[in-house]
This record gives sequence, C-alpha cells and structure tokens, in this order.
Amino acid sequence: MRWHRGIPDKDARLIRHTDHVLKGSLSTPSSKLLQTQRFNLLHSHFSHHEVMEGIAEWGLDELKEVCPTYYERGPPQYEEHTKPWSTAADRHAMLVVVPKNLTTLQKVVKALSGSILDFAIRGTGTGSSSAYDAVVSMQGFKSFEFNPITEIATVGAGLTWGEVDKLVDTHAPGYGAVGARCPWVGVAGCALVGGISWLSLEHGLVSDPQNLIDAQVVLRDGRVVWAKEDGEEDLMWALRGGGGNFGVVSALKIHLKRVSPKIFSALVTVPYSSLAETSKAVAAMHRRPGDPKVAMFVANQGPGMGQSVQGARPGIVLTLYDVHGEAHARSEEGFAWAFQLPGAVELGGGEMTLSQVNALPSAYAAWHGTSRYRCSAPLISDIDDEFIVRLWKWYEDTITLHQGFENGSSMIFEMMQEPVFNSVSSPASTAWPHARGRRHVMQVALVTSPEDTSEEVESIASTQLERLTSQITAGHGFHGEYFVAWLQDWNNLSEVYGENWDRLLAVKRKYDPEDRFYRAIGLRRQEGSKGVAV
Repeated sequence: MRWHRGIPDKDARLIRHTDHVLKGSLSTPSSKLLQTQRFNLLHSHFSHHEVMEGIAEWGLDELKEVCPTYYERGPPQYEEHTKPWSTAADRHAMLVVVPKNLTTLQKVVKALSGSILDFAIRGTGTGSSSAYDAVVSMQGFKSFEFNPITEIATVGAGLTWGEVDKLVDTHAPGYGAVGARCPWVGVAGCALVGGISWLSLEHGLVSDPQNLIDAQVVLRDGRVVWAKEDGEEDLMWALRGGGGNFGVVSALKIHLKRVSPKIFSALVTVPYSSLAETSKAVAAMHRRPGDPKVAMFVANQGPGMGQSVQGARPGIVLTLYDVHGEAHARSEEGFAWAFQLPGAVELGGGEMTLSQVNALPSAYAAWHGTSRYRCSAPLISDIDDEFIVRLWKWYEDTITLHQGFENGSSMIFEMMQEPVFNSVSSPASTAWPHARGRRHVMQVALVTSPEDTSEEVESIASTQLERLTSQITAGHGFHGEYFVAWLQDWNNLSEVYGENWDRLLAVKRKYDPEDRFYRAIGLRRQEGSKGVAV
C-alpha cells in the first residue's frame, strides 16, 4: 500500500520520515512513540482496515529484510512451513520466515517483538502454531550433538522426535530419548507442555529436570541465553510445562536413557461385542501392582486408526507395550488376557527398538492439516469394571448428537504408571505442578471435516468434552486435573497450574511484559477471565 497517495504532501512527508526513523529500531521507547503518532496520522486519512493492512505490510517488509528465506501465500513451501495440525487453527498468515541460523533468528524475534504484527512460532505444526500476519518456521534448526560422557544430546528445536530417534540410533546406539510417542511431533513444542514418552513410565515427563537439562532461548530483545547455564532459573522453571511463551526456544539439551533393544509391542483389535469383557479386563490390569516397564492404550477403531468408519459403536484396539520382552508380554503377568478376549486379532506384534515402537503410528501423520480437531486430556486416578463401557457410551452419545464426529474422532485411554507424574520432588519443581499419585491420561479428540464449522457443532463438541469426566468416572477417579497439552476454552488456567499460577504469571511479565508470545497457552489472556484453547 502506498501511503503518500491521496493525502496532503505535509502528512505524506511526515509518514515517510517516521518510516525511515523506525527502520531497524522497532523496540526502542522513542520508536514506540513514533509508531503511535504514525498510526494516528494514518487513521485521519484511511479506514481502520486499510491502516492495519498497511502497517502489516510495512512490518512484513522489515521481516523480509532481516530474514532472506521467506514465503508468501501460494508456493508449496508456504504450506509446508505454515500448516497447523487442525484446520480450525489456521489463520492463513501473510508471510512465513525461515531463519537458518541463530543470528537471523535473533533479528527476527527482535523485529517481531517490537512490531504490532500478529505472529506465531512453528516447529512442526502439531499444535496451534498459526497467525494472521507472520509465522516463524523453526525448520532451519535441526542440529544434533551427543556427549557420551554426560549422556546429554543437544537437539535443534526444528527436529521432530522421529528425527531425534533416528539420530540417536545412529550416534548413540543403545540409548533412547524421553520424547513423544508419535514421530511427527516437534521437539520443542512437546517439551514445553510437559510431554509424555513411553520412557516416562520409568523416567517422568519430557520436561522434568532429569530429562530436559537446559533450553536455549532467544528473548524478546534478541539476546540468547541457555536458561539453566546462564542462571535464568525462573525461565527454566517456567519452560517446564508453562507453554513456552517467554521467547523462542531454539535448542534443547536432553538426557538420553539406556533402553532395551527388545521391547515388545503389538496392536490387538477386539470387536464391539466384547466391550464388557474388555472393560473388566482393563480394570483388572489397573488394579495390579505397578510395573514401570508395562503400559497400554485402549482406543476406538475407525479412520483415526487407519480403518473404515465404524459408526457410533466402534470396535476396540489395544496398544501393548512391555519392556520385559515378548515372553513376559504373552504371560499371565503381562497381557495374556488381551490375546484371549473373544474375537481378539493380533496385528504385527513382536520385539523391536524404541524408535520402532514410536514409529508404529506414523501413518496418522497423514491427518495433518486435513480436519478440525477439538481435544481434551483429563487425568484419571482410578477406574472400575464399567469404565470403558461408559467411555464407549459417551462416544455413542456424541456421535448421535452429530454424525460428522465419526470421521476421525478418537478416544485413547492411556494406562500409565506411577513415575510418569511423580518423578519430581514437589508440585513446585516445575511450572505445571503435576498430578500427585498414579494418573492415567484420557485423551479425546472430536474431529470433523474442515467445512463442519457451525456454532451448533462447536457447542456440542465443547459440551461433550466438558462433561466427559462426569459421565465416564461415575463420580470417582477424577480430581479436576488436565494435561496441559490439550486445553479448551472452559479450562481455567489458574486451576490447571494451581499453586504455581502466581509465580508463572510473574515470570511471564518479566520475560514478555507486552505479551507478544501468546500462542497455545495464553497465560496473560486469562489473568482476569476464563478461557483458553490449545
């Protein structure tokens, strides 16, 4: 937009002068005043929409100058670097910049922090990483180094956990990363919201201090710090489950763990007709003494699992995990009951490495950017013989309310072990206070086509997700706790973060006083009101 057209010469000269002065100095106090004066002057000649559009274009030009690799809407690279997981999150940014080194990233962060542009930081697009004006793609940060003496790997924030698995297999054989169980999930985003790994059964969350050692962060003024090494203890604490809106994480130091090369894993499908027997068997498994080397998922069959639509009463699929190996998994101490369920069919079971286990759901990555997702993950401490039956009834009720949910919706009951949420000394050790005691994760996603966007559908989804716990727990086993990776509008952040809420807000004000980083978990946006969506 050419500002000098159609306005008096005197005003045009002033606007050009402020443009010249502002270039390269967006974040200084004097430049803030100039921006305000410029903004008011433009408003006297143009509509608000024209002014905002022009200011955005001006700010985007600044980004192009500091970052030579960028894409505007149109070419395939634009979608590659901007597409979020859920179409509901897509803001169709005007520009995506792809910094390839730390110096360029510093310039980008400083420019964005001092602008009025709406922006987001994107690792792999698994979360809500989209914005109206600009997206910063971290795909240029894929470095990997391993120190065999300290057993610490330094990984770039643009890596996926699947890429980390392959790099670990190559450069640190015999080790495994406490990272996501889905290979397409980004390293940084996962860690900043807690993160659950198969290794969490023994070692705790991805973000726990024994697993996430340090984080390199580009702060709003362009400075770079290693949070722990450089004494930014509050920052390091906040990054452990606080959502990451304190700057831009460019690298992580993670402690690798020795792992067995012969982990047993298998998928077992069970027909809907065996739902009651499955529910009783799962409850019996829950009541056994804890074993941090054994876990399982209970999920619904359907498109989300690569199968055909199964309607409101889908079959069941069990994902089995046993570090003890195949003999134990098939024994009475393991999962013999699963193979003996009426109609059970085993799919591809066997002993494999951790990276092979993590790669099992790889096909699900094809859902990236294809559908609208509404997700929630309450934590459950106790289940009875009817728990899975009630869960399936909740799903049936939901599909009955809106048939469009049957195209990809999933419910995954993740049976966890004690160390997952109890491997830190106290709730105050990390920003997200952790659940105390053994907790299972009830991960639910209500999915529709991108076109299914009516207010009625969104209302049904929100209502059903909010009432999920009351319907499936029958009044016991739920303590109001939600895993921070999947929060909704009705989740109250002060309750989610509990005793750590005030400290977390103080850290946010310290490192991002103008709230320029607010995607995913918008801490400052809920200081006086309820509502957040991840």
